[in-house]
Amino acid sequence: MNDSDTLPRQADVVIVGAGIQGLSLAFNLALRQVRDIVVLDAGYWQGGASGRNGTLIRGAFSSPEWTRFFAHSNRLWWGLSRQLGGNVMYSRRGYTMVAERDTTAHLLQRTLAVHQDCSIDSQLLSPTRLRKVLPALAHERVSAALHLPDSGVAPHHAAMHAYLKACRARGVDVRYRSQVTAIDQRNGAVDGVWLADQRIACDCLVLAGGAQSTALAGMLGVALDGYPMRLEAMALEPTRQLIGPAVALLDRQCYMHQTARGEVVGGAEVAERPQHSLAADVPVMAATAKAYAELFPQLKAARILRQWAGLVHISRDFGPLLGAHPGLKGLHVSAGWCYGHAGAPAAGELLAKAIVTGAVDERMRAFAVDRFERGCPVIEPGIVLSHFE
Repeated sequence: MNDSDTLPRQADVVIVGAGIQGLSLAFNLALRQVRDIVVLDAGYWQGGASGRNGTLIRGAFSSPEWTRFFAHSNRLWWGLSRQLGGNVMYSRRGYTMVAERDTTAHLLQRTLAVHQDCSIDSQLLSPTRLRKVLPALAHERVSAALHLPDSGVAPHHAAMHAYLKACRARGVDVRYRSQVTAIDQRNGAVDGVWLADQRIACDCLVLAGGAQSTALAGMLGVALDGYPMRLEAMALEPTRQLIGPAVALLDRQCYMHQTARGEVVGGAEVAERPQHSLAADVPVMAATAKAYAELFPQLKAARILRQWAGLVHISRDFGPLLGAHPGLKGLHVSAGWCYGHAGAPAAGELLAKAIVTGAVDERMRAFAVDRFERGCPVIEPGIVLSHFE
């Protein structure tokens, strides 16, 4: 951590939020020779969603927009350890989407067509092949399974350590326990940020504050779609290796994988009102346990080691809000992330390019901040999340 109490008086870019999104962006800006980058976070190291996620890296979804973006991010994960100079512990073990209902099986058939159009390696598994990929699965419950062999998992702590080290090696000033209390604007443009009585002048500001994104935008008097949402995860006691790839049980809105030390980690989503609490919730724990026990019967006797919650910022269509904010010159946003861990390498690369060159990559364009005002939401039917009505 940066122990100096003295903040710089000005910066080329200030990023609010030092989770994986903020660090990925800072690293990519530094690669593009941007100097004087300051990253500020009100919380502690890995205290937000970047330290509380399920660590799954999914390289394709059911819509072309999500698939192109996350396929690019997944490819970046493959070489991320080399690029950062630190081991992010990415494991290319595959990712299997499991359908129980016939309607979900039809969704996977449509998803396969999207993947073929996007040149993604994925396969609908035959019953025989599925038994080899997931032998412990309750196969009698399954109507279809789509497998992504090039996806996998990466522990959040390893990626965060590698990003932070790489940022600091390139001169990025990263500070935790540093809360932005006010943001200045002048003549319709960003002008600086305040931390209590200390000010940093800047004309480029990025909001990457996770669940606090809407509140941060409110400091500037600009609108930002979305709301905080709580996600929960569970870890079971270590057991022998039963599950090879990462798994999404689409009809249970449940995701899971098994770590190298044998813990099964994942969670199921239960529809609830938006809230800020980090307290674990019994209905979510019960839904996760039920999904595990019914789809992987050998887990019935496993004890729950821990259950935890994290807060994310969710947009109206559950997709990221990525790019320049139309309401204020110099303001950029990386928010709306429900798959922010998986999408961080691509988000950092593409947003840095947009900030430095002004060119918006097509893989990022669909997730523009103002897409709802323009009537252009991105419909993604293959996410593992509960919609609050």
